[in-house]
Amino acid sequence: MEKKTVALIACSNGYGHIRRLLLLSQALKQSGATPVLFVPLLATEIIAKSEGITIPQIVDFDTHTNKENWLDGTSADWVKSAPSFSDFDIVISDNLIEILLIRPDAWLSGSFFWHESLKNFPKNLKSQALDLLKKYKPRMISSSMFASDLVRSKVQVFEVGLYAAKNNIAIHKNKSDALISCGKGGSSEVHAKEFVKLLVEREKTQFHRVWVEPSILPNKYPDWMSPATFTYKMYQSIISAVIRPGVGTITSSLLSGARIFPFYEGNNKEMEFNASRVQSYHVGESTSTIDEAWLKAELFAADENSQKRHFEEVKGLDLCGAQQSAEIILSSVQ
Repeated sequence: MEKKTVALIACSNGYGHIRRLLLLSQALKQSGATPVLFVPLLATEIIAKSEGITIPQIVDFDTHTNKENWLDGTSADWVKSAPSFSDFDIVISDNLIEILLIRPDAWLSGSFFWHESLKNFPKNLKSQALDLLKKYKPRMISSSMFASDLVRSKVQVFEVGLYAAKNNIAIHKNKSDALISCGKGGSSEVHAKEFVKLLVEREKTQFHRVWVEPSILPNKYPDWMSPATFTYKMYQSIISAVIRPGVGTITSSLLSGARIFPFYEGNNKEMEFNASRVQSYHVGESTSTIDEAWLKAELFAADENSQKRHFEEVKGLDLCGAQQSAEIILSSVQ
């Protein structure tokens, strides 16, 4: 049987998109396909090292589709500079609907649409996205935990589990750290930076160590605080994840056994929805401000019974998303 060639294109807003496609490419390769990733090389090397993943064939390609690009109207330009995907049997685009302009048969991957989650999204780009979705009704791989009714109404959804490098969660006894991460969170980043500045003044916290997003870490900080490395080793040490709830950071935190305490900016439907989902799965709290999230995170770190209940919930999560996705995608092409 001839090997299927698969192009995987990552949205460049954050590491979560690249991580997902790295794991999917690994699963596709194990299933006999030939994957090629179109991703920023440096970021991919960092993630692959952190996850312990072998890097597949890569084309160094940046879609320039971060939040700022979407709001200034330049994000959809990536298809104009994209290489030809005509030689590939299958094309998978992570959260980038514009692929349908050049490959109407492409699969989408993700759990939200940019035009629905960002306030002040350019009207012309939103109209284009809605027209493409209506015209092609594309197939979309989405995590069951994060697939919204809105996404289900616009595409053919195929729901899978979480993407994990390992199919089991090993809960270590020496989990006593916290993570504070805001990602590329806009106004959330400002609030988080102010909060960390106040936290620095405290003599000590409930945690052994507090890992902080480097962009919000002050120049001077106490010895119990460290810049977050987002490595496997760091995640294994944390018990409380005080984070802006992007799918990638949620997944990495849950895979280490940590509980999610979300905070996010107002008017962001994606973040609000993700926060509600971790609560409904009993692996996180319904917090929205960083002050409230931190308070509950410290209470959780001091409550062994709550931790035991949480660990049982986490162990029940479906972690086979990458393998399930590969099977679904490859079975669609004869």
